[in-house]
Amino acid sequence: MPADIFSNMKIEKLPPKNTNRVSDTEASEDTLWSNGFGWTHKIGSLTAQLNLEKPGDGISLRSGNTSNSILGISLPQQAFAFSEGWVRGNDSIGVYAINDARQLQTSGLWRLQGTWCPTKDIENSLTAELILSSETRREKSDGSLAVECLFQATTAQTGRWCTNSFRWEQETLKTPKYWSHSRSQTVTVQCFAFQLPGFEHTLAIFTRSDEIHHTVMTSTPTEESHAPDAYKCALKSYFFPTIIEKGVLHRGRIMAILGPSQPEKDWCTAAADAFARQPPLLQ
Repeated sequence: MPADIFSNMKIEKLPPKNTNRVSDTEASEDTLWSNGFGWTHKIGSLTAQLNLEKPGDGISLRSGNTSNSILGISLPQQAFAFSEGWVRGNDSIGVYAINDARQLQTSGLWRLQGTWCPTKDIENSLTAELILSSETRREKSDGSLAVECLFQATTAQTGRWCTNSFRWEQETLKTPKYWSHSRSQTVTVQCFAFQLPGFEHTLAIFTRSDEIHHTVMTSTPTEESHAPDAYKCALKSYFFPTIIEKGVLHRGRIMAILGPSQPEKDWCTAAADAFARQPPLLQ
């Protein structure tokens, strides 16, 4: 993995809280504290941040007046508790208890992977993968969970990798709702590519048909002067069955890449191909 991908990354201490959480690292300037933590990564004019205590925010992407978020876990705000979390290398892990009728134990592993980054502009690219795991403490429960990405975009396009080939589909930005649901026995990778206003980046989200239930995209026009042609987009990907049993661990993953805005976006094709060829997650 190229070392220069993370040369601008720093681990930072967040405001302390009165908790008894335990970290697996020593407290120092270069590691995490047990009472709150996160990381910051600079990509040109854009700043990416992750705070494990706020899983719904996922990874925030900020530049100027524009703020987007990717790979946030949709958990009930009044019913979830942050049990513990830690950072190991490029992996950031948070464990959460959902204290409602479902009684779920959920963990998120946000992984930064330099090997997935587009090689043409590697210093200005970022790849993040979220591996979501969940089980219930009840005999049976509703196990459905969603991962949400919220951002502004001026263009949107979907593509699909299947049987060793990748094909771009129609532009979907002005479609009020886009529903992607695959029951194919063959692994397919769905790609959602967006041009971010004010950035020289394309944001691409990738899901696998064998690890996801369905994805819904909604978009509405913005009324902001700095981005008059932009749309507010919400991409929500649903994981796991609505009925799960105690003692069974469910896992799924979703990947996001921030890469160069080249018209052909050949790095999307390469990423979809590599993602499809990964072995399935151990359940």
